[in-house]
Amino acid sequence: MSHDFGLRAQCLVFGRVTHDGMKAHWMTAADGEITRFMNALPKLVASRTITCSDWNSMRVTADIVGEIVKLRAAPGKDVFIFGSAELVDSLLKANQIDEMILGVVPARLGAGTPFFKEGGERRKMELLENRALKNGTMILRYGV
Repeated sequence: MSHDFGLRAQCLVFGRVTHDGMKAHWMTAADGEITRFMNALPKLVASRTITCSDWNSMRVTADIVGEIVKLRAAPGKDVFIFGSAELVDSLLKANQIDEMILGVVPARLGAGTPFFKEGGERRKMELLENRALKNGTMILRYGV
């Protein structure tokens, strides 16, 4: 995350599993600019299993599509989703994602959740930017 990202963010959105991991990390992370951004920015978690979170500035919703529609209707800053393959799939199907930034890490895990799910309509995306990191990770930004 960069300083620019923190200034552009209206809200951070997570699925419940990603929320749990991010909350555990950022609530105990050493103080710094990124930690302050992550803890201060408004956050929204999509969940059918929890109804509240003790992470600062966090709201929980079972109607994520409805909440995203409301957030996107408000003028101003961007809404960012972290991880959460199931969440992204539901928002892609509801046409609520304009841009995706994917980090491709050169490691085979052998298991995990596929990011793009079966059953969605075929959709082309436009590559807007690509950036290689020193560790071999590729950052790819697509217009949906």
